[in-house]
Amino acid sequence: MRKFIKIFSITIVSLISILIITVSIALWLVFTPERFTPIIRRQADKFITCKSEFGEVELTFLSTFPNFGIKVKQLVLINPVDGATNDTLIRVDELVGVVDAVAWWKRDELKLIGLELTGGSVNIFSDSLGNTNYAIVTTDTTLSTDPESETTLPNIDIRNISLNNISFHYNDISSKINTAITNLSAEIRGTISDDDISGNIRVSRSGVSLEFDGEKYLQQASLKLDMPVKITPSRQLIEFRNASFTINDLELLLNGTVENDTLNKNIITGISYNLASWPVKSMLALVPPSFNNYLKGIDADGLLTSRGSINGIMNDSVMPLMDIHLLLVNGALKYSGFPLPLHDINGDVTISTDLKNDSLSFVNLKQFSARTPLSYISTEGNLTHLFTDIYCNLTTNTRLTLNEFDQMIPDSMKLSLKGKVSGKVKSAFKMSQIEKMQLERMKLSGSLTLSDFDVTYDSISIKTGRSRIDFQLPNNKASAKNTKFALATLLMDNIETAKIDSYTASLKNASVTFETSDVRDTTRIPDLICSFDIESLSASMDTMNLAIANPKGKVNVAPRPESPDQPRITLSYLSDHLKAVMGQNSVEVEKINIDTDILNDNTQKDIFLQWLVNGFVDIEQGNVVIAGISHPVEIPSVKLNFDPETFNIKESKIKIDRSDFELSGNLNNVLSYFRGDSILRGKFNFVSNTTDISQLMALTNGIGQKDTIIAEQSENQVIDSVYAGPYMVPGGIDVLLNANIKTATMGIDTAKNILGSVQIHDGSLVLDGLTFETPAARMQLTALYRTPRKNHLFLGVDYHMLDVEIGELLTMIPDIDSLMPMLRSFGGKGEFHIAVETYLDSMYNIKKSTLRGASSVKGNDLVLMDGETFSEIAKTLKFNKKTENKVDTLSAEFTIFRNEIDIYPFLIVMDKYKAVIAGRHNFDLSFDYHVSVVDCPLPVKLGVDVKGNMDDLSYRLAKCRYAEYYRPSARRAVENKQLELRKMIRETLEQKVID
Repeated sequence: MRKFIKIFSITIVSLISILIITVSIALWLVFTPERFTPIIRRQADKFITCKSEFGEVELTFLSTFPNFGIKVKQLVLINPVDGATNDTLIRVDELVGVVDAVAWWKRDELKLIGLELTGGSVNIFSDSLGNTNYAIVTTDTTLSTDPESETTLPNIDIRNISLNNISFHYNDISSKINTAITNLSAEIRGTISDDDISGNIRVSRSGVSLEFDGEKYLQQASLKLDMPVKITPSRQLIEFRNASFTINDLELLLNGTVENDTLNKNIITGISYNLASWPVKSMLALVPPSFNNYLKGIDADGLLTSRGSINGIMNDSVMPLMDIHLLLVNGALKYSGFPLPLHDINGDVTISTDLKNDSLSFVNLKQFSARTPLSYISTEGNLTHLFTDIYCNLTTNTRLTLNEFDQMIPDSMKLSLKGKVSGKVKSAFKMSQIEKMQLERMKLSGSLTLSDFDVTYDSISIKTGRSRIDFQLPNNKASAKNTKFALATLLMDNIETAKIDSYTASLKNASVTFETSDVRDTTRIPDLICSFDIESLSASMDTMNLAIANPKGKVNVAPRPESPDQPRITLSYLSDHLKAVMGQNSVEVEKINIDTDILNDNTQKDIFLQWLVNGFVDIEQGNVVIAGISHPVEIPSVKLNFDPETFNIKESKIKIDRSDFELSGNLNNVLSYFRGDSILRGKFNFVSNTTDISQLMALTNGIGQKDTIIAEQSENQVIDSVYAGPYMVPGGIDVLLNANIKTATMGIDTAKNILGSVQIHDGSLVLDGLTFETPAARMQLTALYRTPRKNHLFLGVDYHMLDVEIGELLTMIPDIDSLMPMLRSFGGKGEFHIAVETYLDSMYNIKKSTLRGASSVKGNDLVLMDGETFSEIAKTLKFNKKTENKVDTLSAEFTIFRNEIDIYPFLIVMDKYKAVIAGRHNFDLSFDYHVSVVDCPLPVKLGVDVKGNMDDLSYRLAKCRYAEYYRPSARRAVENKQLELRKMIRETLEQKVID
């Protein structure tokens, strides 16, 4: 076996060697380049219509064994066409083609083992009429017309086509495409059989320039390509399998198919792509120069990754569905028009669209975020209706440092921002709604937190350490049907606002909620609901200051149905300590509760008529200081219901210095009073432990009067218990007080247990049936006091004193000394009753020419004071000097008319004497009296005439004018005067106010 193998091996080697030597000799001697080149040239002329040039053609065998090849040097095809920039179609320095000779010989298959082009250029041209420079192959008209032969491709196996350092130029005038490729190095492999072309195209190096319609899109871009492809000519179908395109190191991977449906004139796509980590700067470098103006001032960076697919039919009316996913990482942006650089830009976006239908198109913004040096913003959401009216549904998170953006605000706005804003905002809107500001159709909600916030606009500033704003548009939690437009809630740890040289205000731990209708509707007052709960509020302006503890409440504003441009306001308010200061005036309240309903009538000019208010007020522990009053007004409690016409005081407790009182009742015609239609009327119960009457008179002096002493007082004059000028009764009001006062003081005088009514009626003061007690007596008083002018005052008095000390009476009513000077001669307790009317001047001096009245004095067990007058009368009448001068009874009546006082006969009983006294005296204290002794122990009845004045009185005996045992009858002059006064009071109260 070993010997056989050895002989066989030697034989085979010998045969191969002989074959090689034989073929080599044949190639060397028969198929030499000199012999073979002319043959190729002659054959080329049969198939190529343009001019061709061959440098040298030779067959290869040894270098391509076992296959044969052809090597051509300096191959040139020249085909000049009008308009072409170059006559040369192809120029190749060296071309080597190798085929599988065995497959061609045995199976009639063309297998291109290799085709290598080294050096040279290819210039392809097509003019506007479709004339090209590459139509150089002759057409064989004798070829079979069998349809099957026309659609069946020959079997070709391309093992390798290699291009080395080739330049390629393509210019198509009709398509406006001009492409140039330099330094092209590529490899092509594939097979062609029946209706199938498959292979791979690989470009390892090239420089590509692309121009379309005069615009340069690529300029010597580095292009690399690795494209496995399968083509089905009958279907015009191209299939990519992990194809890779790289431009300037930007790699794009493709998979899928593209089919040309010529029957329906459609292109059917099913392509997926992937690009990874493309530098944004490199992408921007590919932007054509004509578009660079859009990027002027923009410096961008980052890495962009994208994957997606293009599926569907494309024709003149339909585009395939594109599903695109974009991912941006570590982006950065600087723009000259925006002073803040952006960094850490990250985005994750999915785009699905057919570039036509809203129903199939959307943008899903999974995440987009960016940072400035000090701020951060991110957003996510969806965009739909891309081709009609873009609809955005976004959620945005932000952390902004406002100091950064301060530089972006024009100086002309005089606006400065400081602090931080962070939070989340949800929005849903259409672009058309943004353009038209259709807020009512948009949806906005979110929560923003302000930290160390400080904004200044012109001279107005707002500051807050930390506050939160929650808002919602529309208001899905509306508490009323008309406040569905917007909702906002402000939670503030503290907030301060101020205007230079004007006001300051601050809130602490405040919660304020607003609900509103569309505030842009100028035809009506917006519906507004404001609820608030604040720990403390303070404000100041000029000399005014306000501080409130724990204010809380709710305000409702709504348009009036009959007048939508005028508001109706309801307010519920409750707070603890409140203090308001205005100059030297102040109000301080420990607790206040208000419930009001307010109607506005902006057609009225007077502020009181513009705002019609009704509701309820409850005040506790109030303290009011008024510059014109030397003592503060303390208000332990006030509870009242009110409406535009009526104040119904349920309870009120007030204390002014030494005065304290409780007031309850109604005040009516309030609005009518301010309109000038009616008098202000009121009826109250006035209950007091202690009342300083002088102080109350000072407080009410001249209210509503046009000509008063108050108008003449300086603004800084303090109104106290002593005041200048007369008391002017308030005008334009009719107020009745049912008084119940335990103790009242007026100057040094004191009265107790005062009961009765006090009525003020348009400049008239009526005291009706007042009863009271003083240290001197029990008293009853009815009076009418009118003040038409300060120097013309009317006084009508019905004054009844019981058990009054005569001496005290003279002290209390000094003018009694002029009316009844004889009273100075009596001591002890009696009863005094006077009914008088008169006019007074501004110092309360009686205008004697107007004096009318009547009076009576009664007394028992009086003491006749020892004096010159008594001594003279007693001496004349022979009184017993040992008498104790006691007067058993005294009952006298007198009338007053101007300067004259008529004393009606009255009986005086003293010891064993009874005398009747009558006469007249004047205010100048000139007397004309007669004293008749009607009963005495003497047998002779004597009388005395007393005439003259206090400095010169004459006493002389006279005949008794009154018989023995004469008893004077009551004239009832006081009662008659009482009736006149009552009639006068009635007429005064019934009198209507004349405007």
